[in-house]
Amino acid sequence: MTTTLISFIIVLGVLIFIHELGHFAVAKLGGVGVEKFSLGFGPRLAGVKTKETDYMVSLVPLGGYVKMVGGDFGEEQTDPADRHRSFIHKPIYIRVLIVAAGPFMNLALALFLLPLIFMIGVPVPAFLGAPAFVGYVTPKGAAAKAGIKAGDVIASIDGEKIKDWEGVMTAPAFSAGKLYRLTVLRGSSALNLTVTPAVREDAYAGYAGILPPMPPVIGEVTKGNPAKEAGIIAGDEITMIDGVPISHWAELEAHIQKDGGRKKTFTVKREGKAMDIVLAPKFDKDADKYIVGIIRKEETVKRFYGFFEGVDKGVKSAVNMTGQLFVVIKGLFTGKFSLKTLGGPIQIAQVAGKAAQTGLSQFLTLVAFLSLQLGIINLFPIPVLDGGHILFFAIEAVKGSPLSEKFMSIAQQVGVALIVILMALVTYNDITRVFFR
Repeated sequence: MTTTLISFIIVLGVLIFIHELGHFAVAKLGGVGVEKFSLGFGPRLAGVKTKETDYMVSLVPLGGYVKMVGGDFGEEQTDPADRHRSFIHKPIYIRVLIVAAGPFMNLALALFLLPLIFMIGVPVPAFLGAPAFVGYVTPKGAAAKAGIKAGDVIASIDGEKIKDWEGVMTAPAFSAGKLYRLTVLRGSSALNLTVTPAVREDAYAGYAGILPPMPPVIGEVTKGNPAKEAGIIAGDEITMIDGVPISHWAELEAHIQKDGGRKKTFTVKREGKAMDIVLAPKFDKDADKYIVGIIRKEETVKRFYGFFEGVDKGVKSAVNMTGQLFVVIKGLFTGKFSLKTLGGPIQIAQVAGKAAQTGLSQFLTLVAFLSLQLGIINLFPIPVLDGGHILFFAIEAVKGSPLSEKFMSIAQQVGVALIVILMALVTYNDITRVFFR
């Protein structure tokens, strides 16, 4: 609990500080007076006050703000002596730069951390360093159509020799729709095949349907689900379902979906002994599939990358994360993803706690991921968000005069209402996950 709380405070503190530091620094450079720099909202708890600025920590830690001279409605009429330091009296381009600096600092933090994470070492699946032995081929997938079979060894892709699974995963991961020429070893024969990865929107990447060996060994059993209630534990290996042999995790998942929620007999190997456990998968509306509540055990090793490779991996990770964010946003609007999947402060705290316990690279990855999300979402043209202010400045530039105070006030109220509704929703989701699942 202590680790979770401390981790949450650190993560949130870093994200807020970096964001507000962007606003603060550019405001200072632009000659705008800054009255308050606050981490948190509400009553002041502690801080240091200089001649111009009060640097403080406030009671509610879910955000922060920079209060500038002339930054609030009506303040442009306060003191003519402060006109040269007033935000509202600065040229539009300076105001845009000040407002945009917050989210751009979050983006910059993510782009700094992601390469650094690869350089200090990241846990990667152990199979990435193993020979490219095909453990499973998705039925009707691109690889199956190309003639690739389980047991094949991938020797080359587009003429480049493949020494391990990382070479296979890298090639199809970012190039959906591109044709690849593969040489596979099958017994004593070498076969030349072609495969075109399909677009997989949920992963924002191409998908060929080739999987490495993944033994159906359970790493975690989640509470409140059929597997936990039936007595399955971490470390169990599923060897059969309804008498059908299982050798790969993908086969296990396929059998769970088969026949919906019908009871199934899981043959489990535990400490060298076999036992049969009967359970019925349940339908999870959020995941839109049947589940039993098990997570695969994955062996990992720590890998270190050099500067240039780390930068390359970091930038690709940022692109992939950005793509996944927009896939999720699109899915929420189209109904593909449920609003119940959204998480709030409690979920962030839980994830932060787990990441801190796992290691530095996972913790920094979480910070980078959240910072990237915060930067992008804050640029959306929604009132209250930085992107909404930038939109208003753009309209002001086009019409040649500021928007009316009444319009701005109404727009701000609408924006605040949307944020309050969103916060209520994610908090409800958090409470539901903690107490009712």
